[in-house]
Amino acid sequence: MGDAGFMEKLLDGADVAWVPLGEVAILRRGRVMSKGYLVENAGDYPVYSSQTANNGMIGKIETFDFDGEFVSWTTDGANAGTVFHRTGKFSITNVCGVIKSNGAKPLSLKFLFYWLSTTAKKHVYSGMGNPKLMSNQVAKIPIPIPCPEEPERSLAIQGEIVRILDSFTELTAELTAELTAELTARKKQYEYYRDLLLNFPKAEEPAA
Repeated sequence: MGDAGFMEKLLDGADVAWVPLGEVAILRRGRVMSKGYLVENAGDYPVYSSQTANNGMIGKIETFDFDGEFVSWTTDGANAGTVFHRTGKFSITNVCGVIKSNGAKPLSLKFLFYWLSTTAKKHVYSGMGNPKLMSNQVAKIPIPIPCPEEPERSLAIQGEIVRILDSFTELTAELTAELTAELTARKKQYEYYRDLLLNFPKAEEPAA
């Protein structure tokens, strides 16, 4: 079962309304920030861009454009459609966008993050060799809202799904760390025996 199918399975039994994201959220884009700008305005607040390494952070500046809880997504390039759950004070560049609930429906942003993680890349447009997922496309993505007329119950269901997926994410991270440690240990063991064999002293030639 795919990730989206698993999410739908978790929603099984709940009264679900499917609504375009643009009806329940506010979408905003970032701004152009050059490497020189980042250097000249170095500070404490992270700036996120289109990369996925280092959680998308490319530097820190002395000001911030956003403060609170958001979902961000990459709009352009090879990582278009990649989403992150953001909290705190931060800024984003022009190849990113942020999403925040507009209050029209009960919506947990962590729940939204998990849903978009399963489906956003399906909406990426790859024409002309430059993958894109612009705001107008993101606004059309269907979002499941369980029990939309019962806000408390809706948020409780979303919260329970987030709890389950968080636990799976933590377990996966632990297993990945254990596997990485095992592979590193095996590599060192292999290198030790390889070097031992390569440096084994040769038998002396018999005297003529």
